[in-house]
Amino acid sequence: MSGSASKPDLDSIMDAILGCADVEKLISLKTHTVEDDELLVLAKVALPAEKTVRDIADVIGQIEQRILDTVANVRAVYIQPDIYRPSLDPEPPTDVFVLKSED
Repeated sequence: MSGSASKPDLDSIMDAILGCADVEKLISLKTHTVEDDELLVLAKVALPAEKTVRDIADVIGQIEQRILDTVANVRAVYIQPDIYRPSLDPEPPTDVFVLKSED
């Protein structure tokens, strides 16, 4: 495997994932180009903690289908469900930063 998705394909994949109502956050996304310029998509998504396993399986199926319908050269999609934990977020929102003045 080598390479990754083009910027337009990456944007389309992200839109397909984030467009799914139950996705709370896209935690990570990786793409790899495999033979014949086909893409392998690997994503970790935060889903609501109260979802059942059946609900999660349905959401994953929706995400996969949205990606396959959006980007023609996707060969396979692997989705890892998770629960969003803000305390572990490597990119906290900017409103948590405190800037001290030099008064």
